[in-house]
Amino acid sequence: MNLDRELLLLDSRRIDGLGSILDAPQHQKSLTFAADETAPGTARRFTRDVLTAWGAEDLLDDVVLIVSELATNAERHGCHLAHHDGVEESKHRRHRDEITLTLALQAGVVGIEVEDNSPEPPVPRIASPYATGGRGLLLVSAVADAWTACPKQDGSGKRVIAFVKRPGTSLTP
Repeated sequence: MNLDRELLLLDSRRIDGLGSILDAPQHQKSLTFAADETAPGTARRFTRDVLTAWGAEDLLDDVVLIVSELATNAERHGCHLAHHDGVEESKHRRHRDEITLTLALQAGVVGIEVEDNSPEPPVPRIASPYATGGRGLLLVSAVADAWTACPKQDGSGKRVIAFVKRPGTSLTP
């Protein structure tokens, strides 16, 4: 088993039982938007507005960073496209290339869920020192208290889930 998979499994075990934050939160709001170059900005604006309305400004910087990285990954890697004979085709023709961002708040913990149309799990990589990208999941790992990815129940894509807690808040349900 490689280190990336071990990290994902570790976070998955830490997240077991935390589903209540997303399933039955005090506050929850979702937005579905196009998986295009505007996706990260749309996700950041939505996150700032929602967390401000919920009075969770103290978590704003960390949650916005995570949302931005996950939305960028979903736009670049998650919703797009296989190449066949030099022509781009959607992996899931019945689905438009969309991203759904769900934010939830319960007992000082913000749940972040980003859904896209690709069943491929996110893969952390080691970027060269000169690369301008490739560090998104490392940032998510550094900032989130826990994160994981899992397939959507209908098989049409995946969900990437992260949690950020207020200091002094337990991640145990």
